[in-house]
Amino acid sequence: MALPPDEQIQSSKWYPKYHVAPPHGWLNDPNGFCWYNGQYHIFYQHHPYSVDWGPMHWGHSTSKDFCKWEHQPIAIAPGAFSEGHEWYDWDGCFSGCGFEFEGKLWLMYTSQRFNGAGGVNSSAPNPSAYNPSGSSGGGLVTERQCYAYSEDGIHFTKYEKNPVIDIPNDHLVIANIDFRDPKIWEHNGRYYCVIGNRIHDRSRTQIVLFESDNFFDWTYKSIVAISKPDYSEGTMWECPGFAHFGDDYVMIISPQHVPPQGRLFHNIHQAGYMVGKLDYAQGVFTHGEFFTFDYGFDFYATTMMKHPDTGRYFIIAWMAAWQSPFPEQADGWATMLTIPRELKMRDGKVLTVPPEELKALRKTQAHHENLKLDKPTKLEGVKGSVGELVVNIDPKQAFEIDLRVGESDNEKTMFSYEPNERVFALNRDFAGAGGKGVREFEIEPCDNIEIRAFLDTSSIEIFINDGQYVTTTRVYPRDTSDDIVFIPKAGTLEIKSVDYYSFE
Repeated sequence: MALPPDEQIQSSKWYPKYHVAPPHGWLNDPNGFCWYNGQYHIFYQHHPYSVDWGPMHWGHSTSKDFCKWEHQPIAIAPGAFSEGHEWYDWDGCFSGCGFEFEGKLWLMYTSQRFNGAGGVNSSAPNPSAYNPSGSSGGGLVTERQCYAYSEDGIHFTKYEKNPVIDIPNDHLVIANIDFRDPKIWEHNGRYYCVIGNRIHDRSRTQIVLFESDNFFDWTYKSIVAISKPDYSEGTMWECPGFAHFGDDYVMIISPQHVPPQGRLFHNIHQAGYMVGKLDYAQGVFTHGEFFTFDYGFDFYATTMMKHPDTGRYFIIAWMAAWQSPFPEQADGWATMLTIPRELKMRDGKVLTVPPEELKALRKTQAHHENLKLDKPTKLEGVKGSVGELVVNIDPKQAFEIDLRVGESDNEKTMFSYEPNERVFALNRDFAGAGGKGVREFEIEPCDNIEIRAFLDTSSIEIFINDGQYVTTTRVYPRDTSDDIVFIPKAGTLEIKSVDYYSFE
């Protein structure tokens, strides 16, 4: 079925105002996040021909300020869909990174090819039968790492010597299946690349390290990190990358199938980090436990960039989950990305903070302070579907804040706090047409709770105490569901301040 025109899709009721979404068709994992030629570039896994997951292309958006994103032409297409008909990526161009080298923007991506006669235009398994949870099947697919480059950051050419990292079938350490998501960085004049992998018997997952002295000829160095053998750290580590803060290195990964632990890890897949030390000589990362970036429903496949001028690190993720429904498919598009989040380290933990640049989205402000509420209350000027809510409140009180509330109060997204256990709960059982459920998380003792909630037409991202805790969800309410209600849960609710900034 043909997709509607882009203009119709991008004016549909749930299409975001300031988040990255596809111009049409399907989107999943973000890729190639970088700064080049005076603007930010974000690429993403894209199937432009339908609203369902399919042979992966690289979609592309750019921004000068994180506030306004512009659609760009597709950057990379699989060989079956391109004029070159490249053999190595006939069945898809999967996740990877962006890196400026000698003035050009280089994208390293994972090429995918079905073994045997294969290909999307032959008798190989239909792309719709791929497992989008990430497993490419027992020997069905071979994955390699390839380059595409650009001199203007918009039009890309595949490197004539692809693939640049190809693992032979008899390699004793690395399997050539589940071998994907390269991330490049430079250290002391050498180039390093980490890639997610699963060992041959698929009992453990690992991150493997390659190095190069010229950016083109890569050699295997080591297993830089490997999971525990009991699957407690997941079955496959996707989307790896390293940031460093002083002597501390942060390995960013997206583990699949981590078992639930109390209130944690109730999505199918996770995204988070481990803090430790990286020994370049041995190629080994010694690390602590895994921490999640987000306690909500829809946050996966984190990609990271370091600004070459300021040294600031940013991440962005897929704001979706494989187990969720996507009601926007009826309008000709599917899924979106989170806002960018700046990485900061404090007391051995990584914070993900809304970047200062996003304050430029603020247009009008409603301000209230020193409130005492004894019943559910709507505040003058505090309502909307596209904006930012900032609340400062004493943590000794039980309360609830309902977002995207309908006129009859039967449509809402509930965000509540219980002080005895210091537990927040995000409840989307009444949030509209999409997925349901509750996610909970416990916070550390504090003297003040600051809540920053970023609302868009079909998403809510809530940051607690300068990014110490974040919870994210897609929501699909009616257009008219734009009220915000403050609810005391035990006696009078005292609120230090409330600010609402409309972005429209």
